[in-house]
Amino acid sequence: MNNPPLQNESEELRKFREEWRAEVKRRNGVESVTRSESTEASDWPDTASFNVFSTSSGPASSGYATSVATVPPTPSASFHVSTAPPLSQVSSLAVSIYREAVIHEQRGELEEALYLYRSAFRRDANVDILFEREEMLGAIMAQQIAPKLENTLAMQNTKAAVSPAEHGVTTSRNLNSILNNFPPDLVFEPEDEEDSVPINLLPDEMIVYILKILDASSLERFASVNRKARVVSLDVSIWRKLAKETYKPPQIPVLPDGSSSLEYLSKQYLYDYRRLYIEHPRIRLDGVYIAVCHYIRPGLSENSWVNVNHLITYHRYLRFFPNGQVISLLTNEEQPPAHVIPLLKPTLRGLKGLLFGNWHLSGNTVVLSNLIDASSRSLTHGHGHGHAVDPSIPTVRYIFTMHLTLLSRPLGRWNKMDIVSYDTVKLETGEASPVALKHERPFWFSKVRSYALS
Repeated sequence: MNNPPLQNESEELRKFREEWRAEVKRRNGVESVTRSESTEASDWPDTASFNVFSTSSGPASSGYATSVATVPPTPSASFHVSTAPPLSQVSSLAVSIYREAVIHEQRGELEEALYLYRSAFRRDANVDILFEREEMLGAIMAQQIAPKLENTLAMQNTKAAVSPAEHGVTTSRNLNSILNNFPPDLVFEPEDEEDSVPINLLPDEMIVYILKILDASSLERFASVNRKARVVSLDVSIWRKLAKETYKPPQIPVLPDGSSSLEYLSKQYLYDYRRLYIEHPRIRLDGVYIAVCHYIRPGLSENSWVNVNHLITYHRYLRFFPNGQVISLLTNEEQPPAHVIPLLKPTLRGLKGLLFGNWHLSGNTVVLSNLIDASSRSLTHGHGHGHAVDPSIPTVRYIFTMHLTLLSRPLGRWNKMDIVSYDTVKLETGEASPVALKHERPFWFSKVRSYALS
């Protein structure tokens, strides 16, 4: 073997090794920079992290090497996402394929993920680096637009919070987003296109005046007719009148200066009186709260091997009046609700288990106080006209107090009450003793048409 060929071969081998070493150093330099950035990002405690499954040479050559790429914190104010260079069409396609592969791998669909990884790396050998870059830019963009989004939402809330003297429509943000999709010119449309609609001849002010006469249930039924009816029924003057008629003592507390706290509540709900009426607790006065209770009582049998049990049903009634008076009645199954409900009036007497007292609402807690047996001589005819009962009358030895929690199922009904405590108070000593309640059930509201008319 001759020396010159060996020298030439060694020269070519030396050049190849130098080029290979330079290429390795270049690649190692890029990887070290990426690792240093990810290591620095991992030291930041308040940044979001993404689980990204990537490999330096692609999944086809080295399998699934799992790594975690973390999003660095927001850069200085001089940097903005819009200044980042955009990806080419091929690189963008490769990144989207790589993103789908990551999703499949997180789901455990390894075959689909491997196929997509290979496809992505064929289009761009550095697709994993580009993917991490895009994820980083997306996180930075989310942080940069967050203050703008908060300002936008604050402006929307400000628009919804009109002054109480302003006439118009006041709605919550969710309802307002629906109303924005309505066409500007709304009319009442007939079911048959050939029929006329006389209500379209009335101005909106006249319709609003008529709607002020309705109760909340009738008002919402009218609003469900069509979009025009919904918009008209949202007039702030309608719900302001309804809220003022409903939320007054004892529904809401009295301020130290003797004024009502409705103005304070209105500010809490941004003067959205419809939302106030739906979400703020209130006692229903157009019906009665009824608790249907059951228990099993063992009976007697002629045969010792036969057990006889009786299912006993009894009812508790609570009727509230606007003047702060309340009627509590306990009846057995011999007196059905259809017979009892028409009798629940301030003039009712002669029933066992009948109590008269006072009530007030504090938050969602209903407080019944000064509950006195109707057979007591202290209950004169004047009590039926709204006069408060004086607990200091000697003929009364005991009074009862009850605390209940007012609930709404569903929202806005305020149709359920759970008994929290039921106590008897001895007036001579002021000692309170709890009344044993073994088989009590919650009270549920039942609307009575005659109560609403009265």
